[in-house]
Amino acid sequence: MTLDALSYFFNGMSLAFFVIAAIHAALCARRSGSRPHYLFAVCLAWMALIEIKELFISFSPTYQYEVLGPGFTFPDLFTLPLLSLFFFELVMPGRITVRYAARLLAPFVLLAGAYCAGLAFQPREVYYSFGELLGALPSYLPLMLLLYVLYTIVYCIFALARIVTYSLRYADQIAQAYSFTERIHLRWMRWMSAVLACYLICYIGIITFTSTAPYIIFTFLMTLGVWGILYGCIIQYRIPEIIHNYWQEESAVPDADDESPTEKCGRIAALRQQVAAAIDERRLYLDPGLTIVDLATECGTNRTHLSRFFNSELGIPFRDYINRCRVEHATRLMAGNDHKIEELALLAGFGSTTTFYRAFAKEKKMTPQQWLDSHKGQQPVTGEPCISELAAPRERK
Repeated sequence: MTLDALSYFFNGMSLAFFVIAAIHAALCARRSGSRPHYLFAVCLAWMALIEIKELFISFSPTYQYEVLGPGFTFPDLFTLPLLSLFFFELVMPGRITVRYAARLLAPFVLLAGAYCAGLAFQPREVYYSFGELLGALPSYLPLMLLLYVLYTIVYCIFALARIVTYSLRYADQIAQAYSFTERIHLRWMRWMSAVLACYLICYIGIITFTSTAPYIIFTFLMTLGVWGILYGCIIQYRIPEIIHNYWQEESAVPDADDESPTEKCGRIAALRQQVAAAIDERRLYLDPGLTIVDLATECGTNRTHLSRFFNSELGIPFRDYINRCRVEHATRLMAGNDHKIEELALLAGFGSTTTFYRAFAKEKKMTPQQWLDSHKGQQPVTGEPCISELAAPRERK
């Protein structure tokens, strides 16, 4: 009796969590106009409906062995394509249209609809094992259930591969557009998608094959834990606006292929001087929120030309170049002053101490403290680094 009461309690907690989280996510989406947050609010609302379903059927301990039993798992499996739409929108901003979503959801709807249509002609009976239930159903109904589960597994593999592939491309776009990664990176999404896949497999397995109170309680606790972590990640995540532009080239970009070698060299030389002035004189790298659009505006060009300049001429992404400038600035501060590491990170233009440590180790192959210890007694470096000193042009074959 106590375990049953706990089961109802955690069911109610899960329902309350999903309702409140869905409302909050919808409000955040309305304020920011973020499509991923809207899709996530839909996922949370769907989970709230599933919790209502679980609360309704929990009054019948043997519900999963009734004719309708396997049909109750279809709504749970439908969570997967909904979540995939959310993740796809994160890594492919603006690509999720109504037609694209309909193509992904249609097989789930058709298979579930065919199964439920067949159940409408079956008497409602109670069975004592899952195998007995499947054996008593018409031949095509277990086949529909099997096809649904197999399609879900294949879809899960497809979605995970697509998410990882596009998240890597997304990470490259971030490096081309932003000088910071605080709260806008998607490293968390790769492990979170794997956790969600394991969670859904465990969840479906438990509700399909058992109705004992301990397993049901474990399911609710697992649901609260996994979705709570995902909710925390999403609410804190910043949706980078200019990433949308990277799915298509800027419309007003001149065709560089029509340039003569002399014109191209002149344009690159002029752009090099403009970037050097922005870095050496105006020290734009000290702005923790600097983007490639900001630097392009200062240089009188656009982000496409500037991104090509960094990649083709300097052989380094925008973010790595700016962080290299910041690290060089930090070493000058460290040599001439007695700053704490936290202060150095802020003075050098980094958004966090963690990012400072990571960038410093990448450039100097040592920690800031190790660098200080190895340069004790040396004269402080004066002056600003020129662009040619920070990143030499890539040699052409």
